[in-house]
Amino acid sequence: MKVISILIIALMSINLYAHQPDISTSVLSKTAEGQYILQVTSALTAFDGQVDYIYSKGAYNTPDEFKELVIDHFRANVSFIVNQKDTLEFANPIVILGHETKLIVEVKNVPKKIKSVSFKNTMFKDMPQNRMAVIMLTGGFPKEQSVLNNENNHTLNLKLIEGNWKTFERESNFKLSSWINAQSLVISFLLFAALGGATHLIKKLKLKTS
Repeated sequence: MKVISILIIALMSINLYAHQPDISTSVLSKTAEGQYILQVTSALTAFDGQVDYIYSKGAYNTPDEFKELVIDHFRANVSFIVNQKDTLEFANPIVILGHETKLIVEVKNVPKKIKSVSFKNTMFKDMPQNRMAVIMLTGGFPKEQSVLNNENNHTLNLKLIEGNWKTFERESNFKLSSWINAQSLVISFLLFAALGGATHLIKKLKLKTS
């Protein structure tokens, strides 16, 4: 039943041009059984180009080996965080090859209440003029279509404010770096003070012994 549900989602029409490798989509949806499914779709040439670029040409000999590399590439380049702390898990990946190629994964650990969404997909970042439409078709998530590209670092950050989804910048890295910088300044000051005190003490000892 799980595989059938996933395949039904895979056959959804997304209005994607199969021969345009610079255009891709990420679609989040929910099955009748309550599973959250993320589907990444693009031209086969886009997947093939990225695999060749990252893993080098000749890295695979069979379609199954190619699929495994696509899955590895997905895991290394896609993250999904909600409420600024819950990292969603990807499971049961499937790759369906064709002119329009699809990678489909089940998304687990989705909380019931969603207040913010941070989605990053850099699978096709090395392709010139690449654009990825992000569509979330399930309750609790923003319904507006968004676009990932080089300008926004292929990252979508949205927060629910007064019933509307607004873009925001994640502050965790800034806060961490600021804290590290502050700690570094304090440590440097203490080391400088300790060094100055030690130098003063050595001078006094020399004066006493002379």
